[in-house]
Formats: sequence, C-alpha cells, structure tokens
Amino acid sequence: MKAELSEHIEIMNHEISGLGLQMEHQGYRVDGDRGIKKVVHLNNRKSIDYFYVQNNRCIFVEFSDIARAQEDLLGLSESISNMANPFHQNKLKKLIKNDHRDEMISKFKDSKDIFIKIPDYFQNIPPAFLQNDAKTFFIVHAPLSEALTDANKAEIVRYLSNLSARISACLEDEICDRVKLIFLDKFIEELG
Repeated sequence: MKAELSEHIEIMNHEISGLGLQMEHQGYRVDGDRGIKKVVHLNNRKSIDYFYVQNNRCIFVEFSDIARAQEDLLGLSESISNMANPFHQNKLKKLIKNDHRDEMISKFKDSKDIFIKIPDYFQNIPPAFLQNDAKTFFIVHAPLSEALTDANKAEIVRYLSNLSARISACLEDEICDRVKLIFLDKFIEELG
C-alpha cells in the first residue's frame, strides 16, 4: 500500500540560527528522518529542504546559510590574500566559490529524481506533483548582518548574484525554469 504524501506536510523550518523570523507556510519535507526521500529509497542523495506548492506548481526550496558563510569568509579572505603564493590564493578562492555552486546543483538534481519517484510511492498526490515541468529553485538565506560594513555587504551581495548566475547557467533548461537566491525576510514577504 502506498504512503500518504500529506504525512510529510509541515510548517517550513528555515533552521537559520539567531533569527526571530518564523515561517507560517507549509511545505512537504524532503530531507531528514521524516522526509520524502527516505520513503522513495533515495535517502543517500542530497536534497533540498521542502517542496512548496504555489499556484498549482511545485517549487523547490532550500534554506541555506550561504550569506553567513560568506560573512565568515570575508575574514578568511584577508588571510588568503596574505598567502605568499598567488597561485594558491586563486586556487583556494575558486574552490570556495565552486563549493556552494556544486552543492546547490547536486541538491536540485537529486531532488528532481526524488520528485519524479513520488507517484510510485504515494497516493492522494496533489496535481502539482504530477507535472514534470521545469521547476523553480529558491535558495533562501539569512539577511545580512547589520554589523557588516557597507563595503562587506556589497561584496556579499555581489558574491550571491554571481553564485545565482553560475547555478542558473548549470540548471536553467528543461529541468529548472528559474533559480532565485533570496533573503529569508523577502521570501516570507513573497509567499504572502
């Protein structure tokens, strides 16, 4: 007997520490012990946090600390710049930039595989889960710290914009119609 997909609905938990922002919207949990990926036997795969249904479309939602990680890297950047070998400086900076891109691409692609298997394992599936059209991928991250200088904020925003473009270049085709990196407070506003 197939499982009920509704058993995986919960209020989305952004899991970004230190923020008083609460979510009110429900999504279908993909990862974790109670996640869909466990039921479809793809528990060893990377995945996004939630499938969110809006206007009869399924949106892939990943909550991430990318912006905060970038804040931490601002201090590390100075250390990298002080390295004697410019080759090693560039190599390390490139690895750091590619790490987030590759992780998000893997999460989206593995989540797409999980999504496709839902009809095989669940019953009473909303129509949004039966459409195999291109998916929108929201990567939701913490707002920038007020303690940052304007220059550091600008650097992080530039990094996030470049990251979004690099992820989009790898995903936006028949499997993904749009990649959007968005601050948590803006995401909550956008959901209404």
